[in-house]
Amino acid sequence: MTKSLKIASICGSLRNNSYSASLLSAMADLLPEGTEFNCVDIASIPHYNQDLDTANGPESVFASRALIAESDAIFITLPEFNHGVPGVLKNALDWLSRPAFTSCFTNKPVLFATIAPGPLGGVRAQAQMRETLSCMLCKMLPLPEIAVTFAAQKFPEGKLVDEPTTKHLQMVIGSFLEKADLK
Repeated sequence: MTKSLKIASICGSLRNNSYSASLLSAMADLLPEGTEFNCVDIASIPHYNQDLDTANGPESVFASRALIAESDAIFITLPEFNHGVPGVLKNALDWLSRPAFTSCFTNKPVLFATIAPGPLGGVRAQAQMRETLSCMLCKMLPLPEIAVTFAAQKFPEGKLVDEPTTKHLQMVIGSFLEKADLK
């Protein structure tokens, strides 16, 4: 019997019907049939405070760490806020990066994508994401970037309708699964 693929996902936006959530949904739709796809609820994670990072710490953090630890890989989507990573996402990653060197992200393949309503697609947030994720010791595979531009035109009513974007996502996700030995 073949083990089913488990993907943990993190949407870097809290907004209802955000472009980041729509992109994450489109990415999930491109995964092999039978893939288990679960989302970390970053809205439930409190502001990072090392005084709370104990054996009796926040349940939402323990649940998020367990979801990531039990996954085969992680997908993250995010908007760009003020040329960088949204604070709520960075906060979640700060919690999930603990304990240092042995966190739930250690050695996990991670694929992230940015999305924005303008012509740059959130590319300025990509450098910050790459820096944060690499210090978390996850597997950053050499792949083309996913930076979705003009989100409103490509995701009317929250569904991806742009064929070139769909093809790019298919190619990158397929390469990610292959390079991560998850195919």
